[in-house]
Amino acid sequence: MGPQWRKSYNAVTADAIAGRYDLVVVGAGPAGIMAAVEGARSCERVLLVEAGELPREKSCGGMLNLYTRRALEPYGGVPEEMVLDPRWIYFRYFHMDYDVKKATEVKFLNVDRKMFDEWLMSLLPANVDVAASTRLSSVSQGPAEVLCGLNGLDALGARVPKTVRASYLIAGDGPRATVRERLGIRPFDRYITVQEYVKIEPGELDPYFDCICSKEFPPEYGIGYIMPKGDVAIVGSIFYPGSRDCEAKHEKILDRLRETYPYPLGESVKRESWIAAHLRRPADLVAGRGRILLAGEGGGFLSCTSGEGISFALNSGIKAGRAVAASVAEGPLSTDGALRRYEEALRPMKRNLAVRMAMFPFMNSSWGKKVACAIPTPIVSKATEHL
Repeated sequence: MGPQWRKSYNAVTADAIAGRYDLVVVGAGPAGIMAAVEGARSCERVLLVEAGELPREKSCGGMLNLYTRRALEPYGGVPEEMVLDPRWIYFRYFHMDYDVKKATEVKFLNVDRKMFDEWLMSLLPANVDVAASTRLSSVSQGPAEVLCGLNGLDALGARVPKTVRASYLIAGDGPRATVRERLGIRPFDRYITVQEYVKIEPGELDPYFDCICSKEFPPEYGIGYIMPKGDVAIVGSIFYPGSRDCEAKHEKILDRLRETYPYPLGESVKRESWIAAHLRRPADLVAGRGRILLAGEGGGFLSCTSGEGISFALNSGIKAGRAVAASVAEGPLSTDGALRRYEEALRPMKRNLAVRMAMFPFMNSSWGKKVACAIPTPIVSKATEHL
Protein backbone atom coordinates (compact mmCIF):
# COMPACT_ATOMS: atom_id res chain seq x y z
CA MET A 1 0.00 0.00 0.00
CA GLY A 2 1.48 3.33 -1.05
CA PRO A 3 1.23 6.75 0.59
CA GLN A 4 -2.29 8.01 1.31
CA TRP A 5 -1.87 10.91 -1.08
CA ARG A 6 -0.94 8.78 -4.06
CA LYS A 7 -3.78 8.58 -6.57
CA SER A 8 -4.14 8.16 -10.28
CA TYR A 9 -4.55 11.25 -12.41
CA ASN A 10 -6.59 11.43 -15.60
CA ALA A 11 -4.05 9.97 -18.03
CA VAL A 12 -4.97 10.04 -21.72
CA THR A 13 -3.31 8.76 -24.88
CA ALA A 14 -2.84 10.91 -27.97
CA ASP A 15 -5.88 9.49 -29.72
CA ALA A 16 -8.04 10.46 -26.72
CA ILE A 17 -6.86 14.08 -26.60
CA ALA A 18 -9.75 16.42 -27.37
CA GLY A 19 -9.60 18.95 -30.17
CA ARG A 20 -10.34 21.94 -27.92
CA TYR A 21 -9.26 22.98 -24.39
CA ASP A 22 -9.51 26.14 -22.36
CA LEU A 23 -5.86 25.73 -21.36
CA VAL A 24 -2.94 23.64 -22.58
CA VAL A 25 0.08 23.34 -20.26
CA VAL A 26 3.42 22.11 -21.59
CA GLY A 27 5.71 20.37 -19.11
CA ALA A 28 4.78 18.31 -16.01
CA GLY A 29 7.37 19.75 -13.65
CA PRO A 30 6.50 21.97 -10.65
CA ALA A 31 5.74 25.02 -12.84
CA GLY A 32 3.49 23.13 -15.25
CA ILE A 33 1.66 21.09 -12.63
CA MET A 34 0.84 24.11 -10.48
CA ALA A 35 -0.23 26.09 -13.54
CA ALA A 36 -2.65 23.28 -14.42
CA VAL A 37 -3.92 23.01 -10.83
CA GLU A 38 -4.66 26.72 -10.60
CA GLY A 39 -5.91 27.12 -14.17
CA ALA A 40 -8.37 24.27 -13.68
CA ARG A 41 -10.23 26.30 -11.04
CA SER A 42 -11.98 28.25 -13.82
CA CYS A 43 -11.09 26.33 -16.98
CA GLU A 44 -13.52 23.50 -17.71
CA ARG A 45 -10.96 21.51 -19.73
CA VAL A 46 -7.21 21.55 -19.23
CA LEU A 47 -4.57 19.48 -21.02
CA LEU A 48 -1.15 18.89 -19.44
CA VAL A 49 1.43 17.37 -21.80
CA GLU A 50 4.84 15.98 -20.82
CA ALA A 51 7.52 15.03 -23.34
CA GLY A 52 8.91 12.26 -21.13
CA GLU A 53 7.41 9.38 -19.24
CA LEU A 54 5.49 9.80 -15.98
CA PRO A 55 6.35 9.70 -13.15
CA ARG A 56 9.27 11.79 -14.37
CA GLU A 57 12.90 11.54 -13.32
CA LYS A 58 14.44 14.97 -12.75
CA SER A 59 18.13 15.60 -12.14
CA CYS A 60 17.81 17.76 -9.04
CA GLY A 61 19.12 18.00 -5.50
CA GLY A 62 15.60 17.75 -4.11
CA MET A 63 15.94 20.39 -1.39
CA LEU A 64 12.97 22.60 -0.53
CA ASN A 65 13.71 26.08 0.78
CA LEU A 66 11.49 28.27 2.92
CA TYR A 67 9.76 29.86 -0.09
CA THR A 68 8.93 26.45 -1.56
CA ARG A 69 7.48 25.25 1.72
CA ARG A 70 5.39 28.40 2.06
CA ALA A 71 4.07 28.07 -1.49
CA LEU A 72 2.91 24.51 -0.76
CA GLU A 73 1.14 25.21 2.54
CA PRO A 74 -2.24 25.92 0.87
CA TYR A 75 -2.05 22.49 -0.79
CA GLY A 76 -1.54 20.58 2.47
CA GLY A 77 2.23 20.89 2.83
CA VAL A 78 4.89 18.32 2.02
CA PRO A 79 3.96 14.73 3.03
CA GLU A 80 6.29 13.01 5.49
CA GLU A 81 6.73 9.93 3.27
CA MET A 82 9.11 11.76 0.94
CA VAL A 83 11.38 13.30 3.59
CA LEU A 84 14.89 11.81 3.68
CA ASP A 85 17.62 11.57 6.32
CA PRO A 86 18.87 14.05 7.36
CA ARG A 87 15.55 15.87 7.44
CA TRP A 88 17.15 19.32 7.36
CA ILE A 89 20.20 20.31 5.34
CA TYR A 90 21.99 23.61 5.95
CA PHE A 91 23.87 25.60 3.33
CA ARG A 92 27.63 25.74 3.88
CA TYR A 93 30.19 27.62 1.79
CA PHE A 94 33.38 25.54 1.44
CA HIS A 95 36.49 26.93 -0.26
CA MET A 96 38.85 23.98 -0.44
CA ASP A 97 41.97 26.01 -1.30
CA TYR A 98 41.83 27.86 2.02
CA ASP A 99 40.05 25.13 4.01
CA VAL A 100 37.34 27.67 4.86
CA LYS A 101 33.87 26.44 5.81
CA LYS A 102 31.06 28.89 6.48
CA ALA A 103 28.00 27.11 7.84
CA THR A 104 24.85 29.21 7.54
CA GLU A 105 21.43 29.05 9.16
CA VAL A 106 19.72 28.69 5.77
CA LYS A 107 18.02 25.31 5.79
CA PHE A 108 16.30 23.07 3.27
CA LEU A 109 13.85 20.21 3.70
CA ASN A 110 15.55 17.13 2.22
CA VAL A 111 13.15 15.16 -0.02
CA ASP A 112 13.04 12.42 -2.62
CA ARG A 113 12.60 14.47 -5.80
CA LYS A 114 10.82 11.75 -7.80
CA MET A 115 8.29 11.25 -5.00
CA PHE A 116 7.89 15.02 -4.72
CA ASP A 117 6.86 15.26 -8.37
CA GLU A 118 4.47 12.31 -7.91
CA TRP A 119 2.83 14.11 -5.02
CA LEU A 120 2.45 17.29 -7.07
CA MET A 121 0.71 15.22 -9.77
CA SER A 122 -1.77 14.01 -7.13
CA LEU A 123 -2.97 17.61 -6.74
CA LEU A 124 -4.36 17.68 -10.29
CA PRO A 125 -8.18 17.80 -10.37
CA ALA A 126 -10.33 15.55 -12.56
CA ASN A 127 -10.81 18.14 -15.31
CA VAL A 128 -7.10 17.98 -16.23
CA ASP A 129 -6.17 15.47 -18.95
CA VAL A 130 -2.54 14.33 -18.70
CA ALA A 131 -0.71 13.09 -21.79
CA ALA A 132 2.75 11.64 -21.15
CA SER A 133 5.37 11.00 -23.89
CA THR A 134 3.74 13.82 -25.85
CA ARG A 135 5.79 16.58 -27.45
CA LEU A 136 4.77 19.99 -28.67
CA SER A 137 5.71 19.96 -32.35
CA SER A 138 4.38 23.39 -33.32
CA VAL A 139 2.65 26.39 -31.80
CA SER A 140 1.03 29.51 -33.23
CA GLN A 141 -1.53 31.98 -31.98
CA GLY A 142 -4.12 34.44 -33.14
CA PRO A 143 -6.26 37.03 -31.33
CA ALA A 144 -8.67 34.44 -29.93
CA GLU A 145 -6.79 31.13 -29.59
CA VAL A 146 -3.57 29.15 -29.61
CA LEU A 147 -3.02 26.34 -32.12
CA CYS A 148 -0.88 23.48 -30.78
CA GLY A 149 0.61 20.67 -32.85
CA LEU A 150 1.28 17.63 -30.65
CA ASN A 151 3.04 14.32 -31.24
CA GLY A 152 2.19 11.57 -28.78
CA LEU A 153 1.50 7.88 -28.32
CA ASP A 154 -1.85 6.31 -29.06
CA ALA A 155 -3.39 3.41 -27.12
CA LEU A 156 -1.28 0.92 -29.12
CA GLY A 157 1.98 2.80 -28.51
CA ALA A 158 2.28 4.26 -32.01
CA ARG A 159 3.27 7.88 -32.61
CA VAL A 160 0.41 10.02 -33.91
CA PRO A 161 0.10 13.75 -34.62
CA LYS A 162 -2.66 15.74 -33.00
CA THR A 163 -3.87 19.31 -33.44
CA VAL A 164 -5.37 21.08 -30.43
CA ARG A 165 -6.97 24.51 -30.14
CA ALA A 166 -6.83 26.32 -26.81
CA SER A 167 -7.77 29.67 -25.35
CA TYR A 168 -4.40 29.86 -23.56
CA LEU A 169 -1.12 27.99 -23.34
CA ILE A 170 1.27 27.98 -20.36
CA ALA A 171 4.78 26.69 -21.00
CA GLY A 172 6.55 25.10 -18.04
CA ASP A 173 9.01 23.27 -20.25
CA GLY A 174 12.15 23.99 -18.22
CA PRO A 175 15.60 24.83 -19.59
CA ARG A 176 14.83 23.39 -23.02
CA ALA A 177 12.53 26.42 -23.36
CA THR A 178 11.00 25.11 -26.60
CA VAL A 179 8.00 27.42 -26.47
CA ARG A 180 10.15 30.44 -25.59
CA GLU A 181 12.30 29.94 -28.66
CA ARG A 182 9.31 29.34 -30.93
CA LEU A 183 7.95 32.69 -29.81
CA GLY A 184 11.15 34.26 -31.16
CA ILE A 185 12.37 35.29 -27.70
CA ARG A 186 16.14 35.43 -27.27
CA PRO A 187 17.34 32.00 -26.08
CA PHE A 188 19.60 31.83 -23.07
CA ASP A 189 22.85 29.93 -22.75
CA ARG A 190 22.79 26.74 -20.71
CA TYR A 191 25.01 25.32 -18.01
CA ILE A 192 25.80 21.60 -18.11
CA THR A 193 25.25 19.77 -14.84
CA VAL A 194 26.48 16.32 -13.83
CA GLN A 195 25.25 14.61 -10.67
CA GLU A 196 26.86 11.52 -9.16
CA TYR A 197 25.14 9.43 -6.50
CA VAL A 198 27.75 7.84 -4.24
CA LYS A 199 27.30 5.46 -1.33
CA ILE A 200 27.67 6.72 2.23
CA GLU A 201 26.82 5.39 5.64
CA PRO A 202 23.70 7.16 6.92
CA GLY A 203 24.72 9.90 9.31
CA GLU A 204 28.33 9.81 8.12
CA LEU A 205 28.18 13.20 6.37
CA ASP A 206 27.33 16.33 8.28
CA PRO A 207 23.86 17.72 7.41
CA TYR A 208 25.17 20.33 4.99
CA PHE A 209 24.67 21.31 1.40
CA ASP A 210 28.31 22.09 0.70
CA CYS A 211 28.90 24.63 -2.05
CA ILE A 212 32.47 23.86 -3.15
CA CYS A 213 35.06 26.18 -4.72
CA SER A 214 38.65 25.39 -5.69
CA LYS A 215 41.18 26.74 -8.18
CA GLU A 216 42.36 23.15 -8.65
CA PHE A 217 39.37 22.42 -10.82
CA PRO A 218 39.27 23.33 -14.55
CA PRO A 219 38.23 26.86 -15.60
CA GLU A 220 35.03 25.54 -17.21
CA TYR A 221 33.94 24.34 -13.75
CA GLY A 222 31.57 26.87 -12.24
CA ILE A 223 30.95 25.34 -8.86
CA GLY A 224 30.27 22.01 -7.19
CA TYR A 225 28.12 20.71 -4.37
CA ILE A 226 27.72 17.73 -2.06
CA MET A 227 24.64 16.79 -0.03
CA PRO A 228 23.57 13.66 1.90
CA LYS A 229 20.39 11.86 0.80
CA GLY A 230 19.84 8.88 3.09
CA ASP A 231 22.33 6.13 2.20
CA VAL A 232 23.78 8.10 -0.73
CA ALA A 233 25.22 11.55 -1.30
CA ILE A 234 24.83 13.66 -4.42
CA VAL A 235 28.08 15.07 -5.77
CA GLY A 236 27.31 17.68 -8.40
CA SER A 237 29.41 19.60 -10.90
CA ILE A 238 28.18 22.65 -12.82
CA PHE A 239 30.04 23.62 -16.00
CA TYR A 240 29.80 26.86 -17.94
CA PRO A 241 27.95 26.99 -21.29
CA GLY A 242 30.02 25.62 -24.15
CA SER A 243 32.06 23.24 -21.96
CA ARG A 244 33.06 19.93 -23.52
CA ASP A 245 33.78 16.47 -22.11
CA CYS A 246 31.95 17.41 -18.92
CA GLU A 247 31.48 13.85 -17.68
CA ALA A 248 35.21 13.10 -18.01
CA LYS A 249 36.06 16.33 -16.17
CA HIS A 250 33.46 15.53 -13.53
CA GLU A 251 35.09 12.13 -12.96
CA LYS A 252 38.47 13.78 -12.31
CA ILE A 253 36.85 16.22 -9.89
CA LEU A 254 35.11 13.34 -8.13
CA ASP A 255 38.42 11.47 -7.79
CA ARG A 256 39.98 14.58 -6.28
CA LEU A 257 37.11 15.01 -3.86
CA ARG A 258 37.42 11.40 -2.77
CA GLU A 259 41.07 12.13 -1.91
CA THR A 260 40.58 15.45 -0.12
CA TYR A 261 36.99 15.76 1.11
CA PRO A 262 36.89 15.51 4.90
CA TYR A 263 34.20 12.79 4.85
CA PRO A 264 34.25 9.46 2.97
CA LEU A 265 32.55 9.28 -0.42
CA GLY A 266 31.91 5.69 -1.49
CA GLU A 267 31.39 3.99 -4.82
CA SER A 268 29.14 5.49 -7.47
CA VAL A 269 25.67 4.03 -7.95
CA LYS A 270 24.17 6.42 -10.51
CA ARG A 271 25.06 9.37 -12.73
CA GLU A 272 22.80 11.83 -14.48
CA SER A 273 23.37 14.87 -16.66
CA TRP A 274 21.13 17.82 -17.41
CA ILE A 275 21.16 21.49 -18.39
CA ALA A 276 20.26 24.72 -16.57
CA ALA A 277 19.55 28.22 -17.79
CA HIS A 278 22.43 30.71 -17.62
CA LEU A 279 20.64 33.99 -16.92
CA ARG A 280 22.57 37.25 -17.17
CA ARG A 281 20.24 40.22 -17.68
CA PRO A 282 16.72 41.28 -16.66
CA ALA A 283 15.67 41.03 -20.32
CA ASP A 284 16.02 37.23 -19.90
CA LEU A 285 12.92 37.34 -17.68
CA VAL A 286 9.93 37.04 -20.01
CA ALA A 287 6.31 36.43 -18.98
CA GLY A 288 5.17 35.44 -22.47
CA ARG A 289 3.52 36.77 -25.62
CA GLY A 290 -0.20 37.19 -26.30
CA ARG A 291 -2.10 34.13 -25.07
CA ILE A 292 1.07 32.17 -24.31
CA LEU A 293 2.58 32.49 -20.81
CA LEU A 294 6.03 31.26 -19.74
CA ALA A 295 6.47 29.82 -16.23
CA GLY A 296 9.50 28.42 -14.43
CA GLU A 297 12.91 28.18 -16.04
CA GLY A 298 11.63 28.68 -19.57
CA GLY A 299 10.59 32.19 -18.58
CA GLY A 300 13.93 32.79 -16.88
CA PHE A 301 12.53 32.34 -13.36
CA LEU A 302 15.49 30.70 -11.65
CA SER A 303 18.11 32.04 -9.23
CA CYS A 304 21.35 32.73 -11.10
CA THR A 305 23.22 33.07 -7.80
CA SER A 306 22.18 29.86 -6.05
CA GLY A 307 20.78 27.76 -8.90
CA GLU A 308 17.60 27.22 -6.85
CA GLY A 309 14.65 26.77 -9.14
CA ILE A 310 11.86 24.84 -7.42
CA SER A 311 10.44 27.80 -5.49
CA PHE A 312 10.50 30.03 -8.59
CA ALA A 313 8.91 27.29 -10.70
CA LEU A 314 6.11 26.70 -8.20
CA ASN A 315 5.38 30.36 -7.61
CA SER A 316 5.48 31.39 -11.27
CA GLY A 317 3.34 28.39 -12.23
CA ILE A 318 0.77 29.30 -9.59
CA LYS A 319 0.71 32.92 -10.77
CA ALA A 320 0.36 31.92 -14.43
CA GLY A 321 -2.47 29.50 -13.70
CA ARG A 322 -4.31 32.05 -11.59
CA ALA A 323 -3.93 34.72 -14.28
CA VAL A 324 -5.54 32.42 -16.86
CA ALA A 325 -8.25 31.31 -14.44
CA ALA A 326 -9.16 34.93 -13.66
CA SER A 327 -9.36 35.81 -17.34
CA VAL A 328 -11.51 32.78 -18.17
CA ALA A 329 -13.82 33.48 -15.22
CA GLU A 330 -14.47 37.02 -16.49
CA GLY A 331 -15.27 35.84 -20.00
CA PRO A 332 -13.71 36.92 -23.33
CA LEU A 333 -11.08 39.60 -22.88
CA SER A 334 -8.45 41.19 -25.09
CA THR A 335 -5.65 38.99 -26.40
CA ASP A 336 -3.27 39.80 -23.55
CA GLY A 337 -5.74 39.86 -20.62
CA ALA A 338 -4.12 36.91 -18.80
CA LEU A 339 -0.65 38.15 -19.71
CA ARG A 340 -1.30 41.56 -18.12
CA ARG A 341 -2.40 39.90 -14.90
CA TYR A 342 0.61 37.60 -14.95
CA GLU A 343 3.05 40.45 -15.61
CA GLU A 344 1.69 42.36 -12.65
CA ALA A 345 1.91 39.34 -10.34
CA LEU A 346 5.51 38.72 -11.42
CA ARG A 347 6.85 42.18 -10.60
CA PRO A 348 8.28 41.33 -7.14
CA MET A 349 9.88 38.15 -8.49
CA LYS A 350 11.45 39.99 -11.42
CA ARG A 351 12.90 42.65 -9.08
CA ASN A 352 14.31 39.93 -6.85
CA LEU A 353 15.96 38.14 -9.76
CA ALA A 354 17.29 41.38 -11.28
CA VAL A 355 19.16 42.09 -8.02
CA ARG A 356 20.67 38.61 -8.10
CA MET A 357 21.80 39.13 -11.70
CA ALA A 358 23.52 42.38 -10.71
CA MET A 359 25.38 40.63 -7.87
CA PHE A 360 26.30 37.45 -9.70
CA PRO A 361 29.40 38.59 -11.67
CA PHE A 362 31.19 39.62 -8.46
CA MET A 363 29.97 36.63 -6.44
CA ASN A 364 31.17 34.26 -9.15
CA SER A 365 34.59 35.90 -9.53
CA SER A 366 37.75 34.70 -7.77
CA TRP A 367 37.70 37.95 -5.76
CA GLY A 368 34.11 37.38 -4.71
CA LYS A 369 34.93 33.88 -3.52
CA LYS A 370 37.89 35.23 -1.51
CA VAL A 371 35.69 37.87 0.06
CA ALA A 372 33.21 35.16 1.10
CA CYS A 373 36.10 33.46 2.93
CA ALA A 374 37.05 36.65 4.78
CA ILE A 375 33.72 38.08 5.94
CA PRO A 376 32.09 36.83 9.17
CA THR A 377 29.89 33.76 8.93
CA PRO A 378 26.72 35.55 10.22
CA ILE A 379 26.99 37.97 7.27
CA VAL A 380 27.40 35.07 4.83
CA SER A 381 24.35 33.45 6.42
CA LYS A 382 22.25 36.60 6.16
CA ALA A 383 23.25 37.20 2.54
CA THR A 384 22.49 33.57 1.64
CA GLU A 385 18.90 33.97 2.85
CA HIS A 386 18.28 36.35 -0.05
CA LEU A 387 20.26 34.48 -2.72
